Amino acid sequence: MSVEAILKSKGRNVFTIRPEHTVSEAAALMSAKRVGVTVVCDAKSRIMGVVSERDVVKGLAQYGKGVLEMPVRNIMTSPVVTCAPGDSVKKVMEVMTERRIRHLPVVEGDELLGMVSIGDAVNFRLHEAQMETAVLRDFAATR
Repeated sequence: MSVEAILKSKGRNVFTIRPEHTVSEAAALMSAKRVGVTVVCDAKSRIMGVVSERDVVKGLAQYGKGVLEMPVRNIMTSPVVTCAPGDSVKKVMEVMTERRIRHLPVVEGDELLGMVSIGDAVNFRLHEAQMETAVLRDFAATR
């Protein structure tokens, strides 16, 4: 199955922030929306980076509480690792595991289509495995 199937199931909401906004604003946005990452986009909606909870913590460790008033461009992760709607869920899980990242923006061309998390991918694979088990049980029961 593909990333597109996850987006169809969970939706395409992505929260973005401009690079000049403060880390405090990014933290407030992530807290209010209950997400672990926000995408940093320029005025033309081009992806410049991402700011995750991990980036905020690293910024606090490096700069102290003054990081909260810094622009997010100072702590964002860039370049951004992305995936495409046609990528397999298995491939996305491998990239996340190998790169030790928990969120991937879904991009087609220059367009930001959504966001998938490791939790989304694991839930999708779990549901897929449960469906396969049910089919095998039904098959075994009819024999």
